[in-house]
Amino acid sequence: MLIAAKRVKENNMNTTTYAGFWKRTVAFIIDNILAAIAPAVICLPLFMWQVAAASNAPESERALHIGALVVIYVIWQLLGLVCMWLYFAFMESGSRQATLGKRLMKIKVVGKDGQRISFARATGRFFAKIVSYMIMYIGLIMAGLTNRKRALHDYIAETYVVNDSFQPSDPLPDTPSHPWWLGIIVALMIAFLGGLMLLGVVASHTSGRAFQAAAQLQTLAEQPDLPYGAIPAGDITYYHYSDGYHASFEDNNGGEYSLYLPAAGEEICCEDYPGQSCEATGFAECD
Repeated sequence: MLIAAKRVKENNMNTTTYAGFWKRTVAFIIDNILAAIAPAVICLPLFMWQVAAASNAPESERALHIGALVVIYVIWQLLGLVCMWLYFAFMESGSRQATLGKRLMKIKVVGKDGQRISFARATGRFFAKIVSYMIMYIGLIMAGLTNRKRALHDYIAETYVVNDSFQPSDPLPDTPSHPWWLGIIVALMIAFLGGLMLLGVVASHTSGRAFQAAAQLQTLAEQPDLPYGAIPAGDITYYHYSDGYHASFEDNNGGEYSLYLPAAGEEICCEDYPGQSCEATGFAECD
């Protein structure tokens, strides 16, 4: 009986010591919103002012305003990083050991000895989160699947996120981990990223660019008031003539191709260029 009671007590301690994944997620969202307010209040009015100035400026002065927009954006990002760092580092190393979001969720950060962490360790913990961002937030997802519910930045900084009822003298017991689920999530993330890269390669291929141009041609053909002439759109140029709509583009090897659409809803065909084959576009050659 005593052994069974001890095991129950230990299991309850395991499940109540550490902050759950969703508690941490909600606190993370709240904290990021709060820390982003000050940079937005400072930089957003300046950014919108330059947007309005650029839209009303003559062509000769527009580049100057666009440059100012880039500078404001860079300052905004840097200021945001500094505010985030100070917000997290000061609060997590403070007497409450928690940011405002963590306080709302009744959780806090402790070191490997269960004690309050220093400002330096809190700083390291904050910048370690960048690694998690770089690997598609997998480091944050780890908090729901690892022993003692630790995210990647917790492992790096040697910290734990616990419920605010935790005392420095309390133990930091092991908890069940789920390495297989973590492996599955990592595999899915890698597959997703690989899919995006494959789509990028396909889009850059001749046939991918041709289908992109064809879709835009159909959209243009559905605009009856479209004026005649060239319509530049990135690296594909569209033309509206009295005989229909054309799209000209180059492939990665510098080969030139042109598609032709007589009118909306009709068949798109490939205009034959000397030395080029319409087969690469996936469209039949125009009669």
